[in-house]
Amino acid sequence: MSIEGLNIFHMAGDISYGELETGMSVDQLNIDIGQSNNVGFNYFHNKFGMPYDFLLKSSISSGHSLFVAVKGSDQLLGFARFEKISDEIEKTYKGKTNIVNYSIHLLRSIEVHPAHRHVGIGRLLFAISVNQLKTNVITMPDNQGAGRFFKDKLKFKCLNPNNNGLSSRYKDYLILPYPRAKNMLKTMAVNYPRMVLPELIGSYESLKFRDNMGKSISKDDIRKFQVLFQNSKELLDNKLMNELDSFIERFNF
Repeated sequence: MSIEGLNIFHMAGDISYGELETGMSVDQLNIDIGQSNNVGFNYFHNKFGMPYDFLLKSSISSGHSLFVAVKGSDQLLGFARFEKISDEIEKTYKGKTNIVNYSIHLLRSIEVHPAHRHVGIGRLLFAISVNQLKTNVITMPDNQGAGRFFKDKLKFKCLNPNNNGLSSRYKDYLILPYPRAKNMLKTMAVNYPRMVLPELIGSYESLKFRDNMGKSISKDDIRKFQVLFQNSKELLDNKLMNELDSFIERFNF
């Protein structure tokens, strides 16, 4: 089964990362809720007594952007909710229009299923989200642990509302400015290629091992690897791209 209304932007192994576009899409998700005998999504359920399907549906109906990580056909692993609070500002000079201030989105929440934390799903979900939104992102962590995550892992910094045209009520918020947000996905692919591009890296290591062991590599094997390589080029740094390209060039079929 595939989820209707899920616009997929990236695949990593059997995990799809994308944006849910309708409330009906939420009904197709398998949302594992934490209970006394079960580890599952728990923050909103415990703190507000809020059903997760209602939370996600209301986010979409309010016009917020809802990004999700889904394992297999329907298992929800994580979600991130964004609300636009400021539009981009454009100026035209001598017939050429440029963006002088990018829009600002408020990250309302991000949560990963407890059984799937600390393996990069949250960071990758966030990176894919802001790559699609092309925006400044602000947030207010609700505890010290979350604050350290945003500052240390996602590289947010303290916000100066006067510099961003926001009201003073945002003075204690954190901000990830554009274009740093734009570059986050590629930075993750450079630093954690196996996390972002598991099929490509797995295929390369398997082929390289077989080659080093003197085992034959077929034309079909190389063609499959080439497809993965071509589909991943925009996320690769020059060093890894040249390494993979050189490996392919050795096989002149």
